[in-house]
Amino acid sequence: MNRPDGAQLLVVDDEAQILELLDLTLSMQGFTVTCAASGPEALERCRARQFDVVVMDVLMSPWDGFESVRALHRELGAATPPVVFLSGLSRRDPLPELGEHVRAEYLVKPFRPSQLVERITAILSTT
Repeated sequence: MNRPDGAQLLVVDDEAQILELLDLTLSMQGFTVTCAASGPEALERCRARQFDVVVMDVLMSPWDGFESVRALHRELGAATPPVVFLSGLSRRDPLPELGEHVRAEYLVKPFRPSQLVERITAILSTT
């Protein structure tokens, strides 16, 4: 697998156990992981540093994953990192409008960790 070691990931999920699992899994694959437990916290993290990819849960509060990415785009514009959305809901319709130039993919739970790593690696290889 051709992946830049140390790529900066922001992982966002409001469930502590999921956040911890994703952090551990992705860190073990050589990524540098920063965690956030909500959309507003993700926005604060993105104000402080730049990330290569954001891994974002869809069903969160106070902002869902889509609103969180819209807020990131309003703040960062073209510098908004690509996003991999994670959700337990199947995705049949296209992703909602997230902002011009926002690259987004969708992965349905449950998934194998290798599937998430493959998505992130594919994004990193094209950016």
